[in-house]
Amino acid sequence: MLPNLRKDRPIGLIAGKGNFPRLLARAATDQGFRVEAFAIERVTDPELAEDVSAIHWLHLGQFGRLIEICHERRVETLAMAGAVPHTAIFRYRGFDPRSLKILSRAANLKADSILGAVTAELAREHIEVLDSTLFLRSLMPKRGLLTPRRRLSQSEKQDIRFGMPIAKEIGRLDIGQSVAVKDRAVVAVESLEGTDAMIQRAGRLAGPGCVICKVAKPEQDSRFDVPVIGLETVRAMVRASATVLAIEAGATLFFQQEEALRLAHGNRIAIFAGVVATAGPA
Repeated sequence: MLPNLRKDRPIGLIAGKGNFPRLLARAATDQGFRVEAFAIERVTDPELAEDVSAIHWLHLGQFGRLIEICHERRVETLAMAGAVPHTAIFRYRGFDPRSLKILSRAANLKADSILGAVTAELAREHIEVLDSTLFLRSLMPKRGLLTPRRRLSQSEKQDIRFGMPIAKEIGRLDIGQSVAVKDRAVVAVESLEGTDAMIQRAGRLAGPGCVICKVAKPEQDSRFDVPVIGLETVRAMVRASATVLAIEAGATLFFQQEEALRLAHGNRIAIFAGVVATAGPA
């Protein structure tokens, strides 16, 4: 169910990297909403302009200007979609005073802390942050094997049962959402580099046969952080000779499913959506 959104006011979209912003914009437009994007220089795909009614380009750290535009354009609701490289926080030196105030209010520089502070600052300006999956829940696979022609081996099932709860604990600590395991040993843990880079590292460390487990964090705040996989994830697995991608059912957005599943089938990669418990997925 959609919240009581006003169709006479635009929905704002803070757009990071990848296809997530474009897909969200298209889905919202298809349901009769106008979308105005806040794009980040050198981060957002310029082709997003094709999918929104207006696009406002900002440099990272121009939060004060974002607020001004929201009030000028009567934007009262915002969604966040797409990754913004977390390492930019350590490299960028152009934060405006409003951005610096937000960073000072964050308990630490973890993603959840910073985005929580951003959301609180927007609330002070009477701007509501929407669940980023609001228009895209049909892209969250239900429980089951998504690659029926590629069954899981007993060893792979054991690695999934071993890895999924560990990924959930890594999420609880706000370190990342994914781990790579092999023969019930942790090979790599996702951190600032992102899932695809972690998959490559796992392939270098352990060779072929890694199982990648990606889950939602406990008490995940889907307004600004939701696990996402897609064609690039499967491409990373092909390059690393990883054999299984296990995701949390009903909690993970799966973009470009048709192309990704075709590539997985062609490379003998299994994709499984499961439920995470202390005993592993069931």
